[in-house]
Amino acid sequence: MVTGGCLCGTVRYEIDGRISPIALCHCSKCRKANGSAFHAGSLCRKTRFRWTGGEYAIGAYASESGYETRFCRRCGGPVPMPQRDGEYMVLPTGALDQDPGSRPIAHIFVGSKAPWFEITDALPQFVEHGTEGGAS
Repeated sequence: MVTGGCLCGTVRYEIDGRISPIALCHCSKCRKANGSAFHAGSLCRKTRFRWTGGEYAIGAYASESGYETRFCRRCGGPVPMPQRDGEYMVLPTGALDQDPGSRPIAHIFVGSKAPWFEITDALPQFVEHGTEGGAS
């Protein structure tokens, strides 16, 4: 069991089972939504995910381009959201309370990465999406 939550602790959730490998997204929208050089994200099957508190406090933002993000309306911390296909939840991996056992496997959207950030590891880099990964 892996648990997670927002910065203030209002929104809480748990995942029963594995999460997918972690992708580090450098797109400008993820950078702005997270205030960081990249967003560390992973997936888990929706059937293995459950809210344990604060679902009422979740806000959402969707741009005209189709980008979506969810956050706690109290503290602004990122929270999970359903993937468009509905089978998976997209997890802000940095908001997990325990080591999920997964590790980063790639940098995605490096074509729009922050110019001040240098990628210094040997992970594969993709200009856009790269490889898709799921969790069991």
